[in-house]
Amino acid sequence: MHARPLWPYATALVCLAMLVLGVVLGLVAGLASRDGRALPAGVPDPSQAVLLWDRAFKIGDCSSFQDTTTAAFRADYGQAEADYSTCDGFYEGLEEIEDGKPADFWRTYDIEIVEVSITGDTARITTEESWEYLDDGRERETSDTYTYDLVLTDGRWLIDDASFLYSGDETTV
Repeated sequence: MHARPLWPYATALVCLAMLVLGVVLGLVAGLASRDGRALPAGVPDPSQAVLLWDRAFKIGDCSSFQDTTTAAFRADYGQAEADYSTCDGFYEGLEEIEDGKPADFWRTYDIEIVEVSITGDTARITTEESWEYLDDGRERETSDTYTYDLVLTDGRWLIDDASFLYSGDETTV
C-alpha cells in the first residue's frame, strides 16, 4: 500500500485558517468603524460617550455626566437654570426637568445612533431620540434629532457641544 503525503492536507488547512482569520478580522474592523474607516487602535467609539451621557440623566449619575463632557460644555449647558458645572447643579437640573411631572409621566425612552462622523480628533454623532409620556391622562409620543460634537481628549471622547432639531428649528442645549 502506498502512503499519501500529508502536506497537501496541511496546506489546505492552513489556507482555510488564514481565510477564516481574515474574515473575522474584517468583521471586527467593520464593527469598529462607523463611517467606513477603522478607529485608531485603542480609541473608543465616540457614540459610547453619548450613550453614557444619556444614561447619566436616566439614572442620575453625575460622575458619568462629568466623565463624558468637557468643562466648557458643562459650564454652558442650558437644559435648565441649574449650573451643570457641579454635581449639585446637575442634581438640581434633574429636579427642574422632573418638576411638576407625576411619577408615571415618562413611559418609554429610546435613543438610536443614526450617524457617526469622525475627523481627526473631533466627531459628530447624530441621534434620534424618542419617548412616550403621559399628558393630561393621555399617552403621547414624540421624537427629536440631536447632534453631539465631541473632542478626543487624553484618549477619551468628550461631548463639547449639543443641539437638537425641534419643529424644524435647531436649538443649542
